[in-house]
Amino acid sequence: MRELQDRTQEQGLKYTDLKDRGLKNMDMLTEPESVLKIQAFDVSDKVMEQVYQKAKPKKGFIVKMRLQPRITAPIMILLFVLGASVTGYAASQYLEFRNSKGDVVLNTAKTPAETDASKTYTTTYTQWNEEVTDRLQPGEYAAYYVKDDSMNQQNSSNPVLFAYKPTELSSFSSLQDEIKRTEAPLLHSPTHLPNGYRFDFGYVYPVAAYPGMMNKEEYRTLTDKLTQQAKAAPKGENLFIQKLSWDKSDFTLARYARGNDYVNIAVTKYAPEVTKTTVMQNEQDSAEELMIKGTKAYYIRASETSKPLEVGKNRLGWLDEKRRLHYNISDNQDSPLSKEDLVKIAEDLLNGSPQ
Repeated sequence: MRELQDRTQEQGLKYTDLKDRGLKNMDMLTEPESVLKIQAFDVSDKVMEQVYQKAKPKKGFIVKMRLQPRITAPIMILLFVLGASVTGYAASQYLEFRNSKGDVVLNTAKTPAETDASKTYTTTYTQWNEEVTDRLQPGEYAAYYVKDDSMNQQNSSNPVLFAYKPTELSSFSSLQDEIKRTEAPLLHSPTHLPNGYRFDFGYVYPVAAYPGMMNKEEYRTLTDKLTQQAKAAPKGENLFIQKLSWDKSDFTLARYARGNDYVNIAVTKYAPEVTKTTVMQNEQDSAEELMIKGTKAYYIRASETSKPLEVGKNRLGWLDEKRRLHYNISDNQDSPLSKEDLVKIAEDLLNGSPQ
């Protein structure tokens, strides 16, 4: 789903059950005062998780949503909260990981409630984003503006959105070549996969075109260009697209599958200003802290009695603070895998990481 920087990856959120709809991506800003009424954005195929990332104080907020292909996952969003604090959670099922200074660097928290506004926005955004990605070729990244009042009322500070259509790579060697070319997070192929699981596909995701958009002259120039096109366009023409060049990635995903079951391994590189990562979960989900090869990890198992977050039955992840990486392993909702299966994969990844 493309892990929050005091990390919020990824907002009055609801995970909707989306079938494979191809890639979707969005980089979006939200008004500072709107941070608590986070909008829900549709996502299909990403790292099946919702993460919030908290950064050192800066002006403005960035909501980054990455949708990625064929991962039958609903909504996944990265919310970069700049200069805001995150509410603490005292319930026993939520976790907190602290660094050597005693600062919380990763926690789990209850998913925010969905609102009527978020439902409306999700539906509208999904429709336009799908139309944009349908016009892109694999590997293309584009900015777009929609002449739609219902969307632009929510996006007053950042009316220009972004879409990316990933190139799905069918061999691990081709994924490694793309990682090298784009300087994406390195990912080693695990050797202890569950029986019958084989590499299915992988891809990388471009770094945001305009990080800190509100303060970027380039973003304002791009916005002016597309909105002027919209004003001059004939009635009935509502979508305006500009393709963007890119050569750097901050996200790598590999999927291993057996029939309809799969396990996703995703690695996201987070910016130096990120101080905390928050992973969302349902209140009824169980969360526990694990120690794997000397590294603290979180494990979340979806409750059988609550509506799933469309992020799989099992999730296991950890931070590599030295390299500013967030690892996340997740499976499908009716997966036959157990915690022990994900732990074995994590052990392989940790064994392969540079010391």
